[in-house]
Order: sequence, then structure tokens, then C-alpha cells
Amino acid sequence: MRKVWAVLLLTALIATGVLFVARPWRGVTVAILFPASGVDAPLGFSLTQSLLWAFDYANERSFAPKYRPIVIETDDVEAGVREAVDSGAVVIVGASTSTYASRLQKAADEVGLSVISVGALSQALAEEDNLFRPHSGADEAFVMGEMLRKSVSRYTVFASAQNPIYVVPFLDALTTGMGSVRPYAAYLSADGGVSRDALFSVLAEIMETDAVVLALPDFSAAVIVRQLRYLYLDMPIWMASWGATARFAEIAGSMGEGVRTIASWRPDALETSHPFVRYVRRLYGDELDPFPLTLAYDAVAMLDEAISRGEIDKASITKRLSEIRSVGGINGPFVVDENGDGHPPLYLQEISKRRWRLSEVISP
Repeated sequence: MRKVWAVLLLTALIATGVLFVARPWRGVTVAILFPASGVDAPLGFSLTQSLLWAFDYANERSFAPKYRPIVIETDDVEAGVREAVDSGAVVIVGASTSTYASRLQKAADEVGLSVISVGALSQALAEEDNLFRPHSGADEAFVMGEMLRKSVSRYTVFASAQNPIYVVPFLDALTTGMGSVRPYAAYLSADGGVSRDALFSVLAEIMETDAVVLALPDFSAAVIVRQLRYLYLDMPIWMASWGATARFAEIAGSMGEGVRTIASWRPDALETSHPFVRYVRRLYGDELDPFPLTLAYDAVAMLDEAISRGEIDKASITKRLSEIRSVGGINGPFVVDENGDGHPPLYLQEISKRRWRLSEVISP
């Protein structure tokens, strides 16, 4: 019997060795690219840090390719892509806004690189061949409109003029969800906020409004919320998930109480028993933002799925990414469509005691 077991063990070891020789694990160089300055830089920094943690977690595994992330800090997208190529990157992970993702996708396409976007949520990007989005923002605005329609007949939107690729499809979907009710839209030429007098002037133009919707980055949204609360304390305020970060809740403070959003990330993700959650909590504590952690982990999970299916080169990764139809995300598996866009569940959230809290899980 011992001889039989010895033979079986030897056979297994030989098989493992042959497999290793046939396909040795080598490093996977990944370029991380976000805006280096401007209003979107803080979110880019948070997403970069979360991506590095997700890659570190993936590198803990045995008998798997090791990721080699290269952080590129530049506002010049073309220069960033050239640096990615020079570093030997086989894929780019990045883009915290849809406008930036659009520029990045075009520059990367010229050199044969695919892009996994972490935070570009515009439906205008749905059919770009080399752009893959685990979190696509699909249906968020439409579902928000359906919910608002139950109690709102007149509403005002404050939207960023600096991210039109996201804002325009967001407003279209929001209006569709609202039915025949169209918003009064105020576009901010700069994302640093608006004076209280200007805000009052905007709202006075429509005499009465039942709710306000914000399609702004987190800092600007927080400034507007604080000013709105001084003028209209009980005004229902909803915001696009683009700006619904922990940073927004901190800056808005007590004035942010009751603000709502529809998002594809769970505010209580760090309370789950997911192995990655346990990993980051053990190393970095409990006071972490689930928003960038969720987006970063799911982006790395999508890349991991592609890497496991084929060779580690630019063309193979693009092909494998286009074939993915499901990703095992931090909150469970979700569907990926033929455009490479993920459709995780949606979550109705509301700020309570300066933190986003889960109100309802909405099926995708």
C-alpha cells in the first residue's frame, strides 16, 4: 500500500512540475493611471491606494501570476500611456471619471492596450472596444428617477460642466425614469461650488422645487449640500454615485443627513467576511472607505479572470476581457455584458450620522 501511495505522490509531483514548466508564472505589469491634479485627484488617490491593496492581496496566492503595478502620475493622458508602454504594461487600470476614461481609452487604443476603468460610470462609454468597466453605472439614474417620480413633480439638478460624458447620459436616464417630468438643470462651470446668492437665484427661477439632484464630484456636492440646507433645511437631496464617497459625508457633516444615492457598491461592504475585507482590515484597520475598495477589488477581479484564461500579453488580455460574462466581485458575482460592462446589484443608500447606510438592495 505504501508503494502505491508513493507512486501516486510521485506522479502528482511530476505532473505539477510539467505544468509549471509548460506555463511558468511570470509577472504581470499593470499601469495605474488617474488624474494627478484637479477636483478628481483625491478620488484618484483613494482608488490608487485601494488598487495597490487589491494587487497585494492577489500576490499573496501561490502558483499564480504576480502583479507588478506601476503608478503613473500625470495629467497628460498621452504621455501617461507612453510611459505605460515603456514600463512593459500589458493593461491599464484607472480612470476615475468618464471624461478622463474617454481620453484614456482613445490613447490606449492607438498602442494596443486595453483599459479597465475603475470609476467611469457613463453610458456613453458602453460600446468602446478596448474599455472594460466592472461598475458601469447602468440603470443608476433611471432607478433614481423611478423612485423620485413617486413623490416629486418638480426638481432641480446641479451638474458638473466639466464631465459632460457622464452628466448628459445621467440626466437623460434620470429624465426617462421620471417620465414626462423634466428637471431644471443648473450647470456649474467650475466644480468648486457656487455662492449662496447664486444658489438662491437658481432656485428662485423655478419658484418651488420638490427635490434636488446633484451630479457633481464629492467636494463640490458637499459644498452645495451645506448651502442648500441653510436655505431649505428639509429639501430632499439625491446625488449621483459619482460623488457619493466617505469624503462627501465628512465634508457635508451634519448638513448631509438624509442625502440619498443609488450606487453599485455597498456601504457596509467592510462588515462582510470576504477574504479581501479581512485582509485590509487586519493590515489597515476599520476606518476605510468601501467605495474605492469595492471598485478597486472588482477591477482587479475582472483582470484576474482574464489572466487565468490565456497568455499574458496585450492582445490576449484584451481578447479574454471581451469574453468575460461574470466576475466574482467583493459583494458576490455579477453579470458582464457583451460590451464589457458589469451590472452589479444597486443599493439605495442614505447618510445617517455622517456615514452612508444601506437602505435597500435593488436587483440589477
